[in-house]
Order: sequence, then structure tokens, then C-alpha cells
Amino acid sequence: MKRTFYTILALLWPLLWAEAATADSAYVERHSLWRQTYSEALQNPALMTHAYQQPFTELTLRCDYRHQSEAFQVEQGSGYVKPELAAQSYIRLTPSSVVWGEASYGNGMQYELLYNNVADFDLLYPNVIADSLGGDTHCERYFFAGGYAVEKGNWLLGGELNFRAEQDYRTSDPRMRSIVSDLTLKAGAARRSGRYHLGVVLEGNIYRQTADVDFYGEQNGMGELQMTGLGTSYTRFSGSNRDIFYEGKGGAVAFDLQPHTAGGWVVHLSHALHQYERLLDEYNSLPLTTLYRQQNRLTLGWRQQSGTSEKALLLHADYDKRASDEHVAGTSSGQEYPILTRLTMYRQHRWDVGATALYGYRAWHVQLRAGYLNHREQYAYVEREMAYSRVYGELTAQWLKSVNESLRLNIYAKGGYAANVDSRIVMPYANMSASIKSYINHNYQYQKASYTQAEGGVRADYQPASWSVGLYGQLATAWQFCSAGEQEANLHVSIGISF
Repeated sequence: MKRTFYTILALLWPLLWAEAATADSAYVERHSLWRQTYSEALQNPALMTHAYQQPFTELTLRCDYRHQSEAFQVEQGSGYVKPELAAQSYIRLTPSSVVWGEASYGNGMQYELLYNNVADFDLLYPNVIADSLGGDTHCERYFFAGGYAVEKGNWLLGGELNFRAEQDYRTSDPRMRSIVSDLTLKAGAARRSGRYHLGVVLEGNIYRQTADVDFYGEQNGMGELQMTGLGTSYTRFSGSNRDIFYEGKGGAVAFDLQPHTAGGWVVHLSHALHQYERLLDEYNSLPLTTLYRQQNRLTLGWRQQSGTSEKALLLHADYDKRASDEHVAGTSSGQEYPILTRLTMYRQHRWDVGATALYGYRAWHVQLRAGYLNHREQYAYVEREMAYSRVYGELTAQWLKSVNESLRLNIYAKGGYAANVDSRIVMPYANMSASIKSYINHNYQYQKASYTQAEGGVRADYQPASWSVGLYGQLATAWQFCSAGEQEANLHVSIGISF
């Protein structure tokens, strides 16, 4: 897999030496908080023709570190360290066409994961394999993305390919190993109409993961649980069945109304459907569960940009739904198990609605976000439920300035608070094992908590006029304090060169 990464870098190398701007405007358009007001629209590759006025290329060595005094969610562990090498380019081929690309390689560790022995837990939950031992996990990740967009008259056309390969593994019992391949293709189009671009993008995804767990110690008879949500498991096929794989597919469509002038109305509407089937390898790919995920997002707003100031007001509503079917298998004939029926046993609904207001004047930007989050998950029989809701607010300030002809600084600070307003749990505690009961109560303790966040960072870019290459470094830290008495610390460090 390392040979693949070096091949990707070789393909990108011609881009790394392309001419890049050093003007202040080029730096501001890439790093200003203002960019977030149109980041959703740039998911359409056709609109990448207007993503930046100037080309750029960066080579970066970065590392992210997280430590929680106690894991807020046991399946995600108590922290990680993730060093990564990355290359990124945006090149204007002609006045009307652009290409862009990105390649990265990361190799890190996740600490103290429990009840999770697969990669991409956020993607596949609740349909994972798990045990109560867990442990530290090695993570190796390769990523490549590339795209092309062109403008012809009033039409903009573009396409993009993203590919991720990843393996997560342990070198001590339980020796889990997951290998992931994840391919996404996008095709987008947009048309200029008056002051606006009207755009549509279609996306397709193919996903596969193989996952197995081995025990080499004396207690190698310990089994794995085929989890099905809220502490439940598919008992019939839990135990010694430790080799599974996932097959996923899905698609998405998004529509955008974006001003191509200094300001105007903003509309973004997206809808995505994905499904992930868990199959038991040793029983002729017997399907155990199928997870259906639906994601919807609506953003409405207005933004205005002048010579010295910028203003934006955006409203958003996100809805994320998961539903998991359990496949009821009949009596086997040899190694074949007929599927008799499917039962939708697990459901999750998650709403996030809020608003973002931004104001910028010269080197300063201030952004205020506020909203309401509601999360509810249920298991049909025996009835189980966990739910919580929060209101949250966040204030961010940024100072982005050229100190002199050679040095540019990007300094920001952020503070926020998320307050729990409601929570609920229903569990058949009398019929639960002690370990599952402890696991569920642990996660619920942090779901119903309130959180205070603080974050700050600085990035410095140095490039004298006589240099064709610039140097930069970035340092950022974030802290989260939980009303349950625990805390989380984050640290980000990166150094690199820019063209």
C-alpha cells in the first residue's frame, strides 16, 4: 500500500511545481472564516472553477492528538495520536478550467477502544462486532482525491474521484483487523443565471470492509458479539463467528443556489441514501443485518461582501436517520441458511437546527453559531431507548493579517457551551449482563452531560519576495470540559511548504 502512496505523489509532482500566487488576497481567500459560508456549495465539483482566484500547492506534515480523562464513548476510545503526510493542489490550467488533487498517508493509534472491533464505527453503528476486552488499535490510512472542472459559456461542468484505503489492527488479544476500501465519484453541473449559479451534483459510493478477530492466548475461546444496537446482539451467530465483511453502496444528490457576485441569497439542499450489509463469511456470506442511513441537509441564508467588510446569516436544518434490519435465518442445509424474514429492530433519529451569523471587517472576523440538537435511538423488543437533547452556542474570532511583505499570521480563538435540556433512558436492566449494563450506563452518562469548549490556534506563513517556496507552521489546541467531571484535551501541530 505504501507503493500506492508514492505513486500518487509522483502523479501529483507536476502540480507541486506549478506557479502559485503570493498576494495577500490569495492567502485570505484560503484561510478566512468567510470561506465557510460557501464550503457546502464547493461539494459540487462544477463550482470549483470559482473556488479560488489564485492557484496554490501545499506539502504538509501534521499530527493530531486527543486525550480524554475517561472515554466519553467507549467504542471510540479515550484518545488517539494521528501523524499524517499530505499534499494538496489547486491549479488553473486555463482561464476557464481547473484541476485539483490531494493525497495523504497517516499511521497512528487509537487508545482503549471497547465494544468495537471494526473500522469506521461512525459509519456502521450499531452493526459492529465487539467484546468487553478491546484495547489500543493501530490505524493506517491512504487517501487520494482528484477533480477537474471547466466553464463553457454559461455552463460549468466538473467531476471528482475520492478513494480511501484503511486498515485498523491490534497486535495483542483480541487481535482485530479491518481492511477498508471506500470509493466515491461525483459529477456536477451548474448554470449561470443573472447574479447566481444554479448547480446540481450527483454522487455514488461503493464501500467494502473485511473484519476478523483472533485470540492467541489461553482464553482463545472467548467469543465476539454481533452487536445490533443499545447493548443488544444477534445471539445465534455471536461467539466463535469472528470473520465478517461489509458491503455498502449509496448515492446522494444536492442542489445549490449560489451568488457569483459580491453577495446574494444562498440555498443548499442535499439528500443521501446509503446501505451497509453485514455478512458472515464462514456461512457462505450469510447476511446478518442491513443498515439503512438517510441524511438530509437544508441551508438558507444571505451573504454580502464589499471592499472592507463581509456579512452573512445562514440557517441550517440537518436530519440523520438510521434503521437496521435483522435477517431471520432458517434451519441450515449444509452451510446454507435461508432468510425467512427481515425485522427492523433498531432506529435512530438525529436533528440539528441552528443559525450562523458572521461579520468581517478588514483583518477581523467574528462568527456566532447557535442551535438545538435532538438525538434519539430505540430498539423494538425488548424495548430500549436512549435520548438526549441540547442547546448550544459558539463564538469564534479570527485575525488574519500580513505583518510585512514576508510574514502572514492567522490567529483565532473559539469558545462554546452545549447545555443538556432533556434526557431519557429505558433499559431492561434485570435481563442485562453486568458488563453490558456498565457499558450502556457509561455512554449515557456522557450523552446527557453538558459541555464547555475552548479552542485557539495560530498559523504563521513566511515567504520573502526572493523565495519561490514559502514555509508555514501551525499550532492549535482545544479543550472540552464535561459536567460529569471529566475533560478532553486536543493538540494539532503542522509544518509545511507552500507554492
